[in-house]
Amino acid sequence: MSKIPFKVMLAVALPIAVTGCGTSHKMKFADFTEAYKQAEYCKAADIALDKSGTCQMSAEKIKPEDFNIDEQLNGGTSLFLAKKPDLSNKIFEKAAEEIQEDLESLGLARGAVEVVANASIVDYNPMIMDGIYLHSYTLLNALAQDDKDEAKIQVNRAYNVQKKAVEEFKKEIQKQNEENAKDVAQMQKEALAANKKNISDVMANYKEFERFNGYANFVNPYVTYMGALYNMTNGKNASDFETASHDMKKVSGMVRKNSFVKQDLSIANKLASGTQKTIDPTAWIIFENGLVANFEEFRLDLPIFIATNNVKTASLALPYPKEREIAYNNISVSNGSKKVTTELLADNDNIFIAEFKKKLPIIVTKAVTKLTLQTVAQAVAQDKLGDLGGITMSAYSVMTAGADTRSWYSLPKNVQLAKINKKGAELTVNVGGQDYKVEVPEEGNSIIYVRVPSVGSTPVINVVNL
Repeated sequence: MSKIPFKVMLAVALPIAVTGCGTSHKMKFADFTEAYKQAEYCKAADIALDKSGTCQMSAEKIKPEDFNIDEQLNGGTSLFLAKKPDLSNKIFEKAAEEIQEDLESLGLARGAVEVVANASIVDYNPMIMDGIYLHSYTLLNALAQDDKDEAKIQVNRAYNVQKKAVEEFKKEIQKQNEENAKDVAQMQKEALAANKKNISDVMANYKEFERFNGYANFVNPYVTYMGALYNMTNGKNASDFETASHDMKKVSGMVRKNSFVKQDLSIANKLASGTQKTIDPTAWIIFENGLVANFEEFRLDLPIFIATNNVKTASLALPYPKEREIAYNNISVSNGSKKVTTELLADNDNIFIAEFKKKLPIIVTKAVTKLTLQTVAQAVAQDKLGDLGGITMSAYSVMTAGADTRSWYSLPKNVQLAKINKKGAELTVNVGGQDYKVEVPEEGNSIIYVRVPSVGSTPVINVVNL
């Protein structure tokens, strides 16, 4: 039997090794999603964290630093839904710390996609919405553990991350533009013209996302609302109530059709002015509905200018947002004499895709420009070093061709809100036509949190006291 040349083995082995990692991520995503939709949240946590028996672990033994940020976010969410607030909080705390570090080092604004390196060989860079949204879960975890001081800390952290993200995003865009300009400066005149055309052609594939505009300055109305609600129901002084009024007004401006936000704004204003002193015992229903959009890999071939009358075709891989289904249009709650239906509070798909859209020109420019430079380098290597040089550069191109499709894909597609006065110690929540009796304290204020990732999923229903 004749021996296989080493350079042939190299050409075959490197791409297989790298693409195998991408396949592994796809399988992990599929397995996680299936468990998550079936409301098997302990199993979903095990898959997200690549660790069995997570729900049975003690908070002291779990080591969040062993996991990448996307694993922390999806694992932490699963543990939150499995009603393991101590484990969930420990993981979310580490995620928040790492996201803050990314934010301060201009890493956060790159988003969940890094298109010039294969997803298997780079760390996940969180989206801005990740750093903001996680504090809604840490707030609910703190309330579930009846830790009002920690709840207040989480409210303030959400505000700080949101404010910081806006400032650093501008710096990051400037930085990326400067890096792209340096790369473009390396190109010859003909290559530069072809590169611009390729960028324009690629951008045309994303026209359908022009309708997603998000909310101003990366604000998530749900997270802002939760902070306002906490300050409104737990205010200790005029400053707390004024903050609640200010933030509730901001939310009302973003979701003008939500009648429950309008009711809360009226109450917050009265508390801030001193014309109202207390709130009648009330239950607020937070419904996390469906699954947020995720990224799929989108591939296309582009003509790359090498030299006069010499054009090669190269494959480009990019992330492409894919919307997923809601679970139900809404849910309802009854106190025996009155029934209310949830209304939209935050469209997470809008937030997710709008953030991606803001970064898209930078993402596409970087990807196309890097592809051009790599293809030219491959041609030069083959010309000067022969087949081995060409094979080496080809293997490098394969390793740097994969789009990063990771994200916090366990978030809901949208968040809905309702509120109702308590009439005794029981409320009835109707999800998908089925009634669920929910026990609530007769006095004081409560949140009834409901999570349904897909049609037919067993709903998670948690009651936490404000």
